[in-house]
Amino acid sequence: MPGDLERGVSFLGTGVRDADQLARSLASRRRLTSPTAPPDPEWSWAWADDLAAWRNEIEALPSTDHVVVCTWVEAFPSIHLVELEPMRWLQQVEWPTSLWFTTLVAAVGRCRDGGSVVAVLDRPATLDAIGRGPAVVVAEGVINLVRSLAAREGGRGVRVNAVMSSRHSNVDELLGSPPPLATFPGRIDVEVAGAVRLLLSDDSVGITGSAVSATSGRR
Repeated sequence: MPGDLERGVSFLGTGVRDADQLARSLASRRRLTSPTAPPDPEWSWAWADDLAAWRNEIEALPSTDHVVVCTWVEAFPSIHLVELEPMRWLQQVEWPTSLWFTTLVAAVGRCRDGGSVVAVLDRPATLDAIGRGPAVVVAEGVINLVRSLAAREGGRGVRVNAVMSSRHSNVDELLGSPPPLATFPGRIDVEVAGAVRLLLSDDSVGITGSAVSATSGRR
């Protein structure tokens, strides 16, 4: 790992397999595991208490220079956005978005002046987005939040960026032209972790509010 990351990476993410692998690949020295699903399947206000407790847990962390946020939830079956019933909308859009918002806002607060925060999110390529509408909605919301936080925190030198992967939204049969790189959809410990290291390093000192696509060129 580059020398400027030797002080370690704080990793805030769910316990799903790919998030675990990313945390190991980044050799994170401090990790907190977030909730994966809302605590109440009937979606009562109990979920708000869960998110509040999670935010308090993050805010209790010591300040750090490098924070990675990867609150991936388990992949949902393919479905068109307009076909989502209200409960499924809450589970597939509202809950993930609330978890991302809570985690990123708290993470930025724990980042020291001059540090870097990277959100690693799942964003289906446009060619592969059919039936993946909920994932697209969540990803676009996170990217807008990243840009907002970057603008807000730039005064103290904190950079906030995103890495986009399509690991969870990969389709069985690709439409259109094949990805430029045969490595699609990429490995967590190679393509995705490499993009995260780039954005955390001092070599990207002028990059903030950006979303880097680690999808082997798939658009």
